[in-house]
Amino acid sequence: MVKWALLLSAVLLQSACSNRTEQAQETLKSYLGEKLYLEFQNIETFPKGAVCGEYRRSDPLHGSSRYHRFIVWGDNATGRPSEEEWAIFCTQDSPTALEKELGINPVANEENQLSKIRNDLITVQTALEQYLADNHSLPSETQGLTALITASSTHPVPLKFRDGGYLSAIPTDPWGRQYVYEKDGLSGVAPEFRLYTLGADGTLGGAGKNADVRLEHLKYLDYLDAW
Repeated sequence: MVKWALLLSAVLLQSACSNRTEQAQETLKSYLGEKLYLEFQNIETFPKGAVCGEYRRSDPLHGSSRYHRFIVWGDNATGRPSEEEWAIFCTQDSPTALEKELGINPVANEENQLSKIRNDLITVQTALEQYLADNHSLPSETQGLTALITASSTHPVPLKFRDGGYLSAIPTDPWGRQYVYEKDGLSGVAPEFRLYTLGADGTLGGAGKNADVRLEHLKYLDYLDAW
């Protein structure tokens, strides 16, 4: 009876992995806008839900491209993951990988203040995206996040500042410092921004509560269900 139970468990596990693999392939096809002519290899599923592997386009008319890595988890997909993403998502032990790569410990440890940091970063991100949509540019680094509260009179002057502003107050990190805001790109030319806290020690780098936590790191914490 025990042997049959173990065999049934193995069959169910194999079936679940097969389904995850097939779903991941369909998700990647949708993400790439490519329904046909995709070939896959070296696909592997991981405990936290990620499916990682390689794909290439194989068009009968134009031949095959080289293989590229991909990662799919849930409804999220990327066809060109960074080395950091590959190291953290595509492993049997993502929490250890996250700590090794970024110094962030996602285990429920209140002194890390990860939940507050996440909420603050998302709040400011939303405000910046609304500002960009209304004014076709982001605040300059000189203007800073204060430009989300009161319309700036310095260049670039907002074109259509929203009544009441975009934030009622600028959030501070758990250690009382304003989040770091950095802007890339010229006005109207693919503007991008970076938001992060320098952690408890207020300096670059560090681990645990001293780790820098950036907006782009939230996907890892979401993946690990750190909240």
